[in-house]
Amino acid sequence: MSKSKHNPKCDIVGSFLRPEEVKRARASFRADDISLAELREVEDGAIADLVARQVEHGLTVVTDGEFRRRWWHLDWLKEFDGFSTHHLVKELNGVSNEIELGYIDGKVSYDSDRSHPEVEAFEFLANEAAKYPGVAAKKCISGPNMILVDNYLQLGKRDVPYYGDDVDLLIEDIGLAYQDAIRDLYDHGCRFLQIDDTSWTYLIDDNFNQRIEAMGYDKDTVLEWFRHVSTLALENKPEDMTIATHFCKGNFKGHPLFSGFYDSVAPIIAQLPFDRFYVEYDDDRSGSFEPWAVLKDTGTTFVVGLISTKNPAMETPADIEARLAQARAIIGDNVTLSPQCGFASVEEGNSIDEATQWKKIDLLVSCESLV
Repeated sequence: MSKSKHNPKCDIVGSFLRPEEVKRARASFRADDISLAELREVEDGAIADLVARQVEHGLTVVTDGEFRRRWWHLDWLKEFDGFSTHHLVKELNGVSNEIELGYIDGKVSYDSDRSHPEVEAFEFLANEAAKYPGVAAKKCISGPNMILVDNYLQLGKRDVPYYGDDVDLLIEDIGLAYQDAIRDLYDHGCRFLQIDDTSWTYLIDDNFNQRIEAMGYDKDTVLEWFRHVSTLALENKPEDMTIATHFCKGNFKGHPLFSGFYDSVAPIIAQLPFDRFYVEYDDDRSGSFEPWAVLKDTGTTFVVGLISTKNPAMETPADIEARLAQARAIIGDNVTLSPQCGFASVEEGNSIDEATQWKKIDLLVSCESLV
């Protein structure tokens, strides 16, 4: 790894619990009671406060908490031409929820010549981070696989506009669109990019695999889709840009969506040219570190997510130290620490309070000496 790249010992995944003023402003905007400019003013103030607070708590890499987003993935994917979303109601964990799923509605591309809200959001974050010496701004976006997951494996759409049933052509266009998007972020100053992609963990869950088999797909074919499009997306990436990936087993209001071990997907993911892999390991559901032995001596950083953002119980430094030692014994010394996920993958947030959120951040930073 180039010495110019970011490789913090302790790092966050990205999202934070939304402040009440942001929730109120977003609700008012949806009700047409305030303008987009008025919403942005509230978000700007909250993000500036969040960046300052992250720095006060000792973080050297900061995010905007995803305060401008409803969903962790869809707000980013809407930056692409040829992608739309469908609103529906779905029962999850015994509760009726309003959700969105994405689908292909034309040729997929990314237009670097027009303004993009997510790029503007990064510029604001970068300007705030620049106020603090030694602090880097990290942009979090969702990965290309999520387009395929929503369209094919969630909504079950096979014959799509422009592409028909030609998945390979669609994958080529998604990969090229991501290359253009990454270059656009780079040209606007981004040097630390995290690509979030839970698609891999869909395929470690036996129930989901049974579902896609019933739809006429098989796991190996879908994994090859994911490998191919992810590899294409990273082609021509700038040499001095840190590009990481994060995945977990889902995090909808603090509830996981999938279960299983990483054994069948880790060897494929490890082939992808990311600089850092953020992986959920906050409980026994994750299994051992053995699947990631393939990363040993590769120079890639394994960021082990040992601090839970969905469970209010506090981990202990002793437990974290023991788990880090287990990871190093298998993966090597290039192991660092993070929470297992963000604190609010959707705007409602996880089932913890703000005080606990910051206690978790303080625990993370205090464990830097263990890394």
